[in-house]
Amino acid sequence: MTYDVVVIGSGPAGSVTARFAAQAGAKVLMIERRAEVGVPVLCGEGISQKVDKFHALEGKRWVANVMDGARIFSPNGTKVTLSAEYAGSETGYVVYRDIFDQELARGAVHAGAKLQMNTNAIGLLKKHGKIAGVKALYQGEPLDIEADVVVGADGVESKVGKWAGIKTTLKPNDLETCAQYTMTNVDCPDAFCDFYLGKKIAPGGYVWVFPKGKDVANVGIGVLSSLSESGLAMRLLDEFIANHPELRKGEPVRLLAGADPVAKPIESVRDNLVLVGDAARQVDPITGGGLMASIEGGMIAGDVIGAAVKKQKFDKDVLMAYETRWQQAYGKKLLRNYVVKEILLDMEDKTLDMLADSLKDYQFEEFSTLSLIKALVGKHPSLLVKLTPLMKLART
Repeated sequence: MTYDVVVIGSGPAGSVTARFAAQAGAKVLMIERRAEVGVPVLCGEGISQKVDKFHALEGKRWVANVMDGARIFSPNGTKVTLSAEYAGSETGYVVYRDIFDQELARGAVHAGAKLQMNTNAIGLLKKHGKIAGVKALYQGEPLDIEADVVVGADGVESKVGKWAGIKTTLKPNDLETCAQYTMTNVDCPDAFCDFYLGKKIAPGGYVWVFPKGKDVANVGIGVLSSLSESGLAMRLLDEFIANHPELRKGEPVRLLAGADPVAKPIESVRDNLVLVGDAARQVDPITGGGLMASIEGGMIAGDVIGAAVKKQKFDKDVLMAYETRWQQAYGKKLLRNYVVKEILLDMEDKTLDMLADSLKDYQFEEFSTLSLIKALVGKHPSLLVKLTPLMKLART
């Protein structure tokens, strides 16, 4: 089997990369170890409405609910509301993630990419010391796939990255342990995504409630691995549900568990190889959300790879255009939000309560890190020293 590009993983980052590389004229194979794209779901299923401007999806059958805004609850229950008027496109959608992924994969296939399921990558194929494709198992049988470019879209702690000599192992303080129920018979009268903070609620993370309909919601938790222990995330999630009457009467119809990177991005390029999405840690370190970055990064990767195929040049210098472009597009934001994450980890619950109380009636001109910092410094000048580095990062 010989291709210009082999993409390992059919999630959003892999599918979008495959689509745009194929549209640029490359012969593309996307392999997936699972038997069905998008299943099992491994996500809170929220995404910014900015996804619409990229035109990566047709129709809206993947949309479960359109949000009016977001609400953040401090440890003592103080609420800060970010309405659609101020949050703009960041209010987002709650999606059916399995359908979402399948629609993106369909777009790749329509563009000319081939999709092969039940195919598990087990190593890199090398010739004369250079990456030349992928070693895989197809339905248990060995298979060599030759390709000029290998795309690692294989998620958290990417094996593809490891095989290429990139350090993809995450430290416990840069990894969230997550669990989520999809619950029915819950009371969700408002179309707001809710986030609950507090060391007793979710150490180093938060609990989320994302309504998918009037009586269905995703209720999940992320706990920083360095602050966790076996079974803690599930226990805290069950306690949270038991303490909230609007959720207590609900019943789970689905349980998910997994891990999410909340780390700085890593290098994403080698000769003949690129990493995209979670594999490159293109995830917001504050929220753990990575869908939007996966789509934008996949578009950039596919475009750069397509140009490389036309030139028949696949060395790191050529493929570095991908890293340069995604760093310019959102890399600085991810780095800035990593600094925010570290600052939040140092804050006691009473400090979070104080900050929330000062912002509960604040009218944001926009929803951004810079506007939030300005609001906090205006209310609490003593925070200026701690937040000055962030203001510099926010302006870049």
